[in-house]
Amino acid sequence: MPSFKEMVEKYKKRRHDTVVDAVTTGLSLADNVTVDLGLLEDTGVATEIAETVSNVLPFAVIAVTEQCKVLLGKKTGAAGAGDAAYRMVKTGAAMGVGAAVTAAGAGAVVALPAAVSARVIMDRYRGYALMGHRVSLRTQRLKALNTARLSRTSAGE
Repeated sequence: MPSFKEMVEKYKKRRHDTVVDAVTTGLSLADNVTVDLGLLEDTGVATEIAETVSNVLPFAVIAVTEQCKVLLGKKTGAAGAGDAAYRMVKTGAAMGVGAAVTAAGAGAVVALPAAVSARVIMDRYRGYALMGHRVSLRTQRLKALNTARLSRTSAGE
C-alpha cells in the first residue's frame, strides 16, 4: 500500500492534467464565442477550419498526453486508455454544458464558468465514488481478517 506522501505526489500530478484539459476546453469555447459574437468574419473556409480545429483540439491534446504517459512507462496501456476515455467524456460534457448555456441565451461570459463547473462536479463525483469503493474494499478485508482470526481462535480451543 502506498504511503500518504506517495499518494499526495500522485494526486498533485493529476492536477496538471486538469489544468491542461480546462485550458484546451476554454480555448475551444472562446473560439465558439468569437464566432457567435461575429468577431471572426464569415470568410467561409477560415471560419470552418478554426471551428473544426477548436472542437478537436481538446481531444487531441488528451490523446497525445495519455499516449506519452504510456510510452514513457508512467502508465499501463489499460490505465492510459481508461484515463483518456474519462478525460474525453469530462471534456465533452463540459463543452456540451458551455454550448447549452450559450444557446440558452445566458451569454458567452457565463459559458466558461459553467463548463469549468461541470468538470469540477464530475471530478468530485468520481473522487467520492472511488473513496467509497476503497472504503468498501477495506471493510471487506477487515471482515475477512476478523473471520480468519475467529476461526483460528475457535480451532485452538
